[in-house]
Amino acid sequence: MSTTPQIATVADLQRSYRPLVTRLKKSGKPLFIVSNGKPDVVIMDVQTFESREKDFQDLEETYLLALATEASKESKQKKTIIAKPKETLMDILNQNGD
Repeated sequence: MSTTPQIATVADLQRSYRPLVTRLKKSGKPLFIVSNGKPDVVIMDVQTFESREKDFQDLEETYLLALATEASKESKQKKTIIAKPKETLMDILNQNGD
């Protein structure tokens, strides 16, 4: 599997829209559009976008569940610190660092 990104210029996109989109859909990889030699936008087909969004949401859900599980465990072990009203995380860290 090649990890080389697909790159096209704005002019390429204007001149060859359909062939670029066909290539993009076939590969399932995003297409980086450059303008004046600098990255400008990234485009991808809807199916790839939706798949990546679902993967990201699943990963986020797994991460948040792990955090909640760890917080619950630490709470049961009396390892948690309750913030006072208007107290920030930095306030708490500074207090515990003294």
